[in-house]
Amino acid sequence: MWEELENALAWFKSAPAGWVESGKQNLSAAAEWIWVVIQGDFADEQSTAQVATGTVLSMIPFVDQLCDVRDVVANCRKINDDTNDKWAWVALVLTLIGLFPVLGSLAKGCCKILFAYGRKSVFRAGKAALDSSFWKASEPFVEAGIKTLNRHLQNPTVRRALRAANIVNPYRWLSTQVRAVVARLNAGELSRAFDSVIEGLRYFVDLIGRWGNAAMQTRAGQLLGVVLRVRGMMASKLDEVLGPVNAWLHQLARRLEIEGDTLHRANVDAVNPHKYQSLGPEDELPLLSSPSPTWVDDTGILKFEELNERVSPVEGWPELRAYRTFHAAQPTTVKAGEVLYRVVDPNSKDNGAFWMREHEFLKVTDRADWRRRFAVWRHWNRNGEFVTYTVPPGTELRAWEGPAASQALRGSPNLVLEGGGNQLVVDPTLLQPEFLSRRQLTGWGYTDFPGETDEFLGLPKLTNNLNMDALPSHHPMRPKQ
Repeated sequence: MWEELENALAWFKSAPAGWVESGKQNLSAAAEWIWVVIQGDFADEQSTAQVATGTVLSMIPFVDQLCDVRDVVANCRKINDDTNDKWAWVALVLTLIGLFPVLGSLAKGCCKILFAYGRKSVFRAGKAALDSSFWKASEPFVEAGIKTLNRHLQNPTVRRALRAANIVNPYRWLSTQVRAVVARLNAGELSRAFDSVIEGLRYFVDLIGRWGNAAMQTRAGQLLGVVLRVRGMMASKLDEVLGPVNAWLHQLARRLEIEGDTLHRANVDAVNPHKYQSLGPEDELPLLSSPSPTWVDDTGILKFEELNERVSPVEGWPELRAYRTFHAAQPTTVKAGEVLYRVVDPNSKDNGAFWMREHEFLKVTDRADWRRRFAVWRHWNRNGEFVTYTVPPGTELRAWEGPAASQALRGSPNLVLEGGGNQLVVDPTLLQPEFLSRRQLTGWGYTDFPGETDEFLGLPKLTNNLNMDALPSHHPMRPKQ
C-alpha cells in the first residue's frame, strides 16, 4: 500500500530530501509530503500537460483519490474565505460531479478535464461576467478544455480503451455521459460524493497525525475542520447553484455534440445514384411539369410581391440583405428563452439566416404547405430535418420579421410559390452554436417528386452542420483569419 501511495505522491510533487536521504524511513518527511500535496491549489499549479496526463495516471491506485481530495480541499478553502460566494460553491459542485459513480473510469477521466476548465472559469472570469452568463464567461476555458481533451484522446492508452469499448465518436459518447450526470444532479448524489472525499481526507489527515509534528497535526486537523464546515453548509446553498450548473452542463453536452459532428461528417467518394445532388432552377423545371406539385401555382401571379428596395437601416439591428425574400419586414426582438425553428436539408448550415417562430412551425402541416407558405424552391432547400435555436439567458436576438414574398422560378415566371408565411431573418454571427439543438426529422421525408428515394447513401442525416465562418467574431470555434 505504501509503495502505491508513494508513487501517487511523486506524480504531484517530488519527494522531500529528508525522505530520500533517510532511505524512506523518515515518516515526518512523508507526513510533510502528504500535507503539501493535499492542500495544493488546482487552479494555479496544474499545467495543461498535468491535467491531460493526470487523467491517465488516475488509473494508478491512490492518484485518483489524491486528485479528488486535493481539488475538494482547494474548493473548500476558497469557500471558507467567503461562504456567500455563489461561484465558489458552483466550482465545488463541478468538482463533485466528476466523482459521480455513473461515470466509468474512462468517462470520468475525460469529463474531469472539462469540469476542471469549468472551475478555472469560475476563479478567473469576473463575477459580473459570470452573473450575466456563466456559459458565455466560461466559453474560452471550455474551448481550452476541449483542446486538452483532444490531446488526451490521442493518448495510446485512452485510444485502446475507446476501441475496446467500441466508441467510434468519443465526443458524442461524452455528451451522453454529461447528460447522465445532469440526470443525477441532486443533493443526495453530491452529498455522497463529498462524503467519499472526506473519508479519503480523514485517512490522509490520520497519517499526518501519526507521522507529523505537533504543528502539522494541528494544521491538518484545522483543514479537516474547514472541509467539514463546508460540508455542513452545502445543503443550504444548493438551491442557488444547481440551476447555473445544470444549464452549464446542458450547454457542455451540446458543445461536445457539435465537436463530434464537426469532426466526423461522412465523406464518401464512390458514385452513388441516390446521393443528394444540388439542383439549379433549370434542373427543377422539368420536375415541375408532370404532374405539377400542389405547392406550385402555374399562374404567374405574385400574391405577396417582394420588396423592391432595401429596408432603411435601424440603429442596433443588423443590415437586412435578404430584403427581396420579404413582402414586408419590421425590426423585432426575440426574447431570452424563446425557441426559433429552421428547416434544413442534410447539406444546409444550421446557423443560417432564415428562421420562424415556434407557433409558425407548428402550423405547418407538411412539406407542400411549407414550400408554398414560405416560398422555398427545391433547389434552395431539400428539407427533411429541422434545428432549433433557444435565445440564451440574459440576452435578446434582434431580427427582421414579416411575411415571405412570393417567388417565381427563375427562367419560368409563370411558376410561382405563394409565400405569406411569417419568417425571421437574423444575422448568423449573432447565433451562439451551443444554443442550437440537435437535428430532428420533420416527418415530411426528403423527397418531392415521383421516383425519388430517401436513401442518400454516404450522406449523414441528423448531423449538425455549422458554417464556421458565420460564428460570432469572438467565438473560440471561429477559424482564425
